[in-house]
Order: sequence, then C-alpha cells, then structure tokens
Amino acid sequence: MKQSTFILLKPDALKRGLKNDILEYFKERDFHIVREDIVRVGEERILNHYQEVIERIGSEDFKQAVLREFVNEVVHVVEISSEKGDVVAWVRDLIGSTDPAAARPDTIRGMFGEDSMSEARAANRMLRNLIHASDSDENVKNELKLWFE
Repeated sequence: MKQSTFILLKPDALKRGLKNDILEYFKERDFHIVREDIVRVGEERILNHYQEVIERIGSEDFKQAVLREFVNEVVHVVEISSEKGDVVAWVRDLIGSTDPAAARPDTIRGMFGEDSMSEARAANRMLRNLIHASDSDENVKNELKLWFE
C-alpha cells in the first residue's frame, strides 16, 4: 500500500540550487512525487506551520527568526509516496538530524548541510537545515492541507 508524506525544501536549499539533488535522492530510494508546488511564503502560513515549535520553545526571538527566514522567500513543497514501510519515519531518517553538523553523512543534511545549531544560535537566527518533513501521519494531513489548499 502506498503511503505519502510531506516535505518542504526551505529557502536555503533553493538558494543553493539543491532542489533537483534532494528530489533525486528520494527518487533513487523508490519515492514518487505525488504533487509539488513553488510557494512564496506569507507570514500567516509560516506561523501556522511552525506554531507547535514556537509554542514549545516559547521564545519571541524564535518566532521572529522564523519570520526573517521565511516571509517573502520561496519554498518548494512536495508530497512524496512509496510502497515501502513507514514513509514518515523513513523520510525523517533519510533527511538526518535537525542539526546538519550532527547528521549522518549518508543523509540529506549530512551530505548538503553547511550550518550548525551553534552557529545559528550565535547569530540569533533560524537553523538553515535545508528541508522539513512531517513527523506524524496527523501532521502529514495538516501540512498537506496548509501548503496545497
């Protein structure tokens, strides 16, 4: 049975021209693109996307960092699918640790990442880690609705 998940290629990935490399990485592992779109990010949508993290961290600085990093920038949103196992968990394993400096070298963030959590914190900005992937089936549904409808 095919399962799908949501990924978002962040502005840093697009500015570095990594879109095709990242999508090819998934295709080589038997993922198929169900749908995709290029989206210019507005404040309301990105705050909705990061709402849970903003609330958990509880920092106005983090909220402002999200806005600085995303508003009026372009992202590439993609629904990908595969017939192999737990797609949500598999994709998250393939993208690697949130901190690219700690990611395994065979993951997207390990291969292409240039930032680190310590650098981002020192600069009081968002971590530039290339890609977001849904972390649960519920969030897949919510994020697909947020970005594609």
